[in-house]
Amino acid sequence: MERILLEATVRHMEDREVIWNSQHGYTQAKSCLTNPVAFYTGVIPSVDKGRATDGIYLDFWKAFDMVLHNILLSKLEKDRLVLTVGWIRNWLDSNMHRIVVKALMSEWISMTSDALQGSALGPVLFNLSINNIDSGIKCTLNKFADNTKMSGAVDVPGGQNAI
Repeated sequence: MERILLEATVRHMEDREVIWNSQHGYTQAKSCLTNPVAFYTGVIPSVDKGRATDGIYLDFWKAFDMVLHNILLSKLEKDRLVLTVGWIRNWLDSNMHRIVVKALMSEWISMTSDALQGSALGPVLFNLSINNIDSGIKCTLNKFADNTKMSGAVDVPGGQNAI
C-alpha cells in the first residue's frame, strides 16, 4: 500500500511541480552531484567579479524526526494533494513506536512527528515538509535532503541582509 501511495504522491508532485528547484535530494533527475554544481553555478559569478562571498552550510539535526504531522498534512492539502491526505494521515497514525531495552518494553505510542526515515514514503514527505524553507530568500540556496547551502555577496549591506 505504501508503494501505491508513494507513486500517486510523486506523480502528483511532478505533474504540478510542487517541489522547488532548490531541492536535489529524493527528486527525479537530481542527485548529490547536481546539488553542488547548481550551488557553485550560482556562486561563481560573484567570485569571478572579485566580490566577497560568504557561504552558510546547515545540517538540520534529527530532521526526519522533527517533521510535525499536522504541519505536513496542511502542506499536503495546500499543495492540492487532497486525494492522498486521508491515506497519508492514516499511514502516519498507524505507525506505532515503542522502546525496548533488554527485556523491558515501553507501551506502544503514536508519534506526532517524524517522516519515518527508512520508509519508501518518508523522503517524499520530508521534501514536502521543508519544501518552502527558502521562500523569500534572496541569496543562492540549494538543498539536498536535510542539508542546505546558502551563499551571497557580502561586500554590500544588501548582500549581507539577503544571506
